[in-house]
Amino acid sequence: MPDQRASLLIADEEDINQRLAEERARLRREAGLAGPRHFQRPRERAFSAEERDNVTILFGGLTWKHEELIKAVFLGNGYKCEMVPVPNVAAFQLGKEYGNNGQCNPTYFTVGNLVQYLQGLEAKGIPRQQILDNYVFFTAGSCGPCRFGMYEAEYRFALQNAGFDGFRVLLFQQNDGIKAASGEPGLKFTVDFGIGMLNALLLSSHRGSPGRRDERSDLPDPPLRSK
Repeated sequence: MPDQRASLLIADEEDINQRLAEERARLRREAGLAGPRHFQRPRERAFSAEERDNVTILFGGLTWKHEELIKAVFLGNGYKCEMVPVPNVAAFQLGKEYGNNGQCNPTYFTVGNLVQYLQGLEAKGIPRQQILDNYVFFTAGSCGPCRFGMYEAEYRFALQNAGFDGFRVLLFQQNDGIKAASGEPGLKFTVDFGIGMLNALLLSSHRGSPGRRDERSDLPDPPLRSK
């Protein structure tokens, strides 16, 4: 009799575990977790050297001093480029509309600003496919869980939602520079380009003391203004 009672308890426990497993599997299917897929960076069409004469490089998100000097570096190295205007409230709203939920505030502005610029090109009569073929966006990136490491993915997600799926985002990283999938990259990280960009960042960030002659320049800094 005790053996029979023990066998019934074991059978009941096995039945309970089976039902729990089935219910857990059902809930995972409803939540879309039945077959989780690990994220992989999407492969996109490379910016090749043959496209340099036709493709315009877009960039922005810095101060006007940084952007003017960076533009000079691009033009001096033979690239076509345009600066994306300063973000406004409309750009922020586009970032909220097409971007990922829960982004940080700066990302809504920068991502929405690129979408707004591309929509402006389309409003001028440029076909969408021509925009995808003749424009690329240049930005910096990194690894890690911070928002700086996620900007590239946020740009792509918003562009896809806004109807510009396939728009190319060139990511410059400290460890590998700018690469194309095959062949010579359209944006080539040469010595002249690298030093020029470094000087652009350093010079645009330099601020001398007001009223004192800068030892690295023949021009004095602006005098103090009276309040």
